Amino acid sequence: MKPKLVIVGASYAGLQLAASARESGHDGDIVLIGDEPHAPYQRPPLSKGFLTGGFAEERLPLRSPAFYGEMRIQ
Repeated sequence: MKPKLVIVGASYAGLQLAASARESGHDGDIVLIGDEPHAPYQRPPLSKGFLTGGFAEERLPLRSPAFYGEMRIQ
């Protein structure tokens, strides 16, 4: 049985930890747990740009949906 990595906190740091673990050779499951129903996104632009119309919604996600599948991050 391969070890499972569970990361609590779906912020930039949590996502980077998941990606780094996979890139460093972790072959077990990686589960990223967050309090929100969507993938990690850029928080500073949300409050400083998106809400005022200066930052497009498409630019908020930190990674594409395909990234999570390719890296096998749940």
